[in-house]
Order: sequence, then C-alpha cells, then structure tokens
Amino acid sequence: MTDSDCFTDKTAVLSGPPWGTHACLVYRSRHDLIDTLVPYFQSGLEQDACCVWITADPLQAGAAKKVLARSVKDLDRRLRRGEVQIFDANEWYLRDGGFSCSAALNRCIRKGLEAQERGYEGLFISGNVSWLTGMEWGAFMEYEAKVNRAIGSSRIAAVCAYPLDACGTRELLEIASTHQLAVIRQDGEWRRITLGEENAPPDQEKRWAIGQIEANIEQFATLADRIRHPLQVLMALADLIENEHSDAIRQQAKEINEVVRQLDSGWAGSRAVREYLMNHDLAGAAPVTEPGTCPHLSGYPDSRRSS
Repeated sequence: MTDSDCFTDKTAVLSGPPWGTHACLVYRSRHDLIDTLVPYFQSGLEQDACCVWITADPLQAGAAKKVLARSVKDLDRRLRRGEVQIFDANEWYLRDGGFSCSAALNRCIRKGLEAQERGYEGLFISGNVSWLTGMEWGAFMEYEAKVNRAIGSSRIAAVCAYPLDACGTRELLEIASTHQLAVIRQDGEWRRITLGEENAPPDQEKRWAIGQIEANIEQFATLADRIRHPLQVLMALADLIENEHSDAIRQQAKEINEVVRQLDSGWAGSRAVREYLMNHDLAGAAPVTEPGTCPHLSGYPDSRRSS
C-alpha cells in the first residue's frame, strides 16, 4: 500500500448519511474509493452502527482492511466482534454461483435486522460492483430499485460503488435514477448529482451537467473525424502497394470504419440523453445544441451491455 492510498478528503460527501440513505459513488480510481468509503465507515462506527464493506477490484478485502486500519485504530477488535465485516464480492453477490436479486436483497435486509438485534444502532453497508457484467446488469438494476424502496424507512445506510470506466451514458443514468443521490469527483471536488424531481440539484449543477454532456459529445465528434483521415490514408496505401498484405489492411480498415460509423449514428442516443435530462429538470438552466455524433460522455467507454 502506498502513501497515495491514504484518504485526504476529511469532508467527504458520503460521511454521516442519515438512516435510509441509498447512495451511488461513481469512482475513477482506487483513491476515490478510499477517499469516500473510509470516512463513510468511520462515521458509521461513530454512530454505533455495524459496518459491512463488500469489496472488489481495485480495492479488495485485504487492502480495504489495511486502509481502514489506518483510521480505525482498534479495527482488529471490531472485526473479531463482527462490528466491522469485510467481504469479497464473490462471497456476497455471487455466493450461489451467479447473481440473484432476491438473495442479495434478503442478505442486505437480514444484515440490517441482525445489527439491531445485536444492539447496534443500524447498518452501514457499501458494495463495489466492478465485477458486474452486461449479463447481470438488468437483474442488478432491479435489485437497486428494490433496495431503494426497501431501506427508505429502515436503519440502513447503503453506498453502491460503480467504476466510471465500466459505464456508458445510459448506465450512468440508470444507476443515478435507482439511487437517492449519485456522487462523482469533478475538477478535484466531490459533487452530488440527483435526478429525482424532489431533490433536483441547484442551477449551478444543472448547468454543469448539461454543459459537460455537450462538451464531451463535441470531443467525440472530433475524435471520429480524426480517425477517418488516417483510415483513408491506409486504404490508399493498400491500393498503391497492392501486395499480399493489402487485403488484410483493407479488412482491418473496414472494421475500424464500422466502429466510426456506429459513433456517427449514435447521435440519436445523445438526443435521448438530453430528453431524459429535460424530463428530470436537469436541462432547464442551459440551452442544448444539436449533438454531433457520439452519445457517450468523455471518459466513459461504450456500454458493457452492448458488448
């Protein structure tokens, strides 16, 4: 573990959430997990809650224990008492060989009830879902929606951690809509973004959200244009040299061109994103220009679900 594993944000937005909170952390790095979840669990212990941390790459159980021990000096004693429990995602979500919505929900609710039966004020739980693939996505969104409804009046606080590089635009909208709030780091600061009408973000956040989408759509349009030019050069060279490698070069160029074509046709998806934001009162603070080509936000790869 390096010095960069130490969390530095003493005022992390997820520390000290009220009971019934179901939050979503969209993280870019291992440090983002540490920066938010260590103070989150510290605040849970300060409220005399039982804490359950479900870990996965890039911060697995052993490393999670080490970083938490830096802030919770009596962690070993708390682990022995079961006040703090650290699981690998396979032990929690995939215990029966595959993800089950009902089993995962029952496990969460049962842990909350057990915590109170043992004399704790409630349960602070967090699960990292970097293991999630397109095959389980629909079932997991169903699970998130049920968690959202089930813990609202309970003494459970939950934070679900999603890796940014595994989410496309639609996935980000889905996870934000199945949580009470979503948190992401932008320009070095943690921001809260909610899509519900009752908890709409302030005008500044509205302008930032829609402006960021427009800016990144333009970046992807520029990227597609930059890909086309070298492709044309490759095709011309293949025609010029015309040897045993020419057909292979043409084939690879056609495959790359097909990807670019899909980016071009995907601008309709960006319009759907805009309409979604409009419906959730996120776009009212700033006009939206017609998108260029690609619906994915900058830094967000194509969806796993389309793979």
